[in-house]
Amino acid sequence: MNDAHRSFRQVPVGATVPQAVTVGIESDGGAGHKAAVWWDAVADVDADEAEFIDVAAALDAAEGARALHGFSEVVVTLQDGVKWQAGWGELRPLHTGNEPVGDISGVGLSEEESFELAADIEAECDA
Repeated sequence: MNDAHRSFRQVPVGATVPQAVTVGIESDGGAGHKAAVWWDAVADVDADEAEFIDVAAALDAAEGARALHGFSEVVVTLQDGVKWQAGWGELRPLHTGNEPVGDISGVGLSEEESFELAADIEAECDA
């Protein structure tokens, strides 16, 4: 189905997204790519994984699994050095600007409250 109008969200390598089908794309050791499709067990759906030598076929299979099993989305993880190709669809970029606890800029904390929250989190991480 190689549809450039599809859109996927990128997630970090190793991320677990329980309500999604994940497509991992990596180099095939040459000039090409290969992919794996997997999902976690959820409710009455068993976990599964399959490998593909064609990325477009992997994305098609992931879309089919998402629809069949009722997952909310297809997410993509890229091995370091792999560049997304426009023919695979649109890849919404990995969000890297937020702190690990999330973006608190819109919650109305004062500068002092933000500092206190950050200090508390740091102290807990050090404990």
